[in-house]
Amino acid sequence: MKNIKSYIIIGVILISSGLFTACDTEFENPNNPTEDIVLGTKGGLFALATGIRQYYSGSALRQIIEAPGITTRELGVTNTFLNINELAKGGAELPSESGGITNPWVNFLRAKGMAESLINGANTVELSAGTKSGLLAYGNLFKAMCLGSLIEMFEQVPINNAADGAAQFSDRATVLAECITLLEDARDGLAATPMSDEFKSAVLWSDINLQKTINAFLSRYELMAGNYDESIAAANAVLTNSDSTNSMWVYDANNQNPIWNRTVNSADLNPQTNFGLLGAYIPEAGDGRVDFYLGADAGFANADAGGQALSEMLGFFATSTSSIPMYLPGEMILNKAEAYARKNVLDEAVTQLNLVRQKNDDPLGVNANLPAWTGDENSKSAILEEIYKNRCIELFLTGMRFEDSKRFHPDFAVPSAANTTNERNRNYYPYPSIERENNPNTPVDPSI
Repeated sequence: MKNIKSYIIIGVILISSGLFTACDTEFENPNNPTEDIVLGTKGGLFALATGIRQYYSGSALRQIIEAPGITTRELGVTNTFLNINELAKGGAELPSESGGITNPWVNFLRAKGMAESLINGANTVELSAGTKSGLLAYGNLFKAMCLGSLIEMFEQVPINNAADGAAQFSDRATVLAECITLLEDARDGLAATPMSDEFKSAVLWSDINLQKTINAFLSRYELMAGNYDESIAAANAVLTNSDSTNSMWVYDANNQNPIWNRTVNSADLNPQTNFGLLGAYIPEAGDGRVDFYLGADAGFANADAGGQALSEMLGFFATSTSSIPMYLPGEMILNKAEAYARKNVLDEAVTQLNLVRQKNDDPLGVNANLPAWTGDENSKSAILEEIYKNRCIELFLTGMRFEDSKRFHPDFAVPSAANTTNERNRNYYPYPSIERENNPNTPVDPSI
């Protein structure tokens, strides 16, 4: 534990020193270590690995929850800040210079660059086999998470950062294939060469099972890519793992829960009542997940941002030190349900769906406690709609609803005018103006 704390401190210093930023400066600080020196030592790599976790959990994670959460009505805007109100209105009114889209872009590219530096360093520094496999798997996981989050929000993204700022962009299918390859390499590398005790003590924190987490994200991205058998297999690898550890982002007084800080601790955002769901998607009476995630009435969003009814924030964001899951066990079951439904194995899809609806022993407390579904078990469309509804509730504020809405309802007509009530108000975000101004390879903005 002492080693981990030391590396966290060093990692924070390295991040703040600017070693891993994408921007050049006009001066050099001779007292700062160069990147080559830092990444050329085992201690430097350990510090970078712990620094990535600190940066991702405190800065990047907020971006995949907040921006998509506003776009898909999970969060209501209670402040007049321009960037979050622009996200709430969406449509063509969301400008490329908005901080609401610039912040996710910058944060995830920076975290991805750090992961790339870790991977490169692990392949060049002399390390024991188990330490190398651990660092590579860890770096691959973080790079895959960054790429996966970016491709949920943007139509194309760079797979690899470029030192000259002119990174090449890749389309969704190519990026998802890269995410899968990274995670498969991580999984297979650990299976062939188990991580060393040195890596565990210096880098990993107690509330993570690295193998389960790799398989969880593999299940997610295989599903997004339409690889249904592979998604089921990866989900099963998580659900059948004998280690009961639930991988969590952990916080303390000095590293606070970023969503608590934007909701409970501020007047910026609040969850929308009924998770922002309308009509047939409103949670059933007695759904235990409502009381898990949402508290008492909390007024209304800004009129210009929709004026929706709001609730107090509970669940994984209730306090400054509440831990946030890296993935939810319920997602694995719902991944299986969707994959079986899309394979037309409808009876098994309903079986998995009911495992979520009837769940009363979730290790994280996310229990619906509902009866079995009574819809048409012979209707693929009806089953998929019920799966979508349960994903919206079960996976509240995981960053998944933006992706899920596009996957389940690809033909949904998103209006070009500002809209504060539709299921989503964009399909993809425009590329930030700072990227377009510095990278000649930036694609044309999507129409909506």
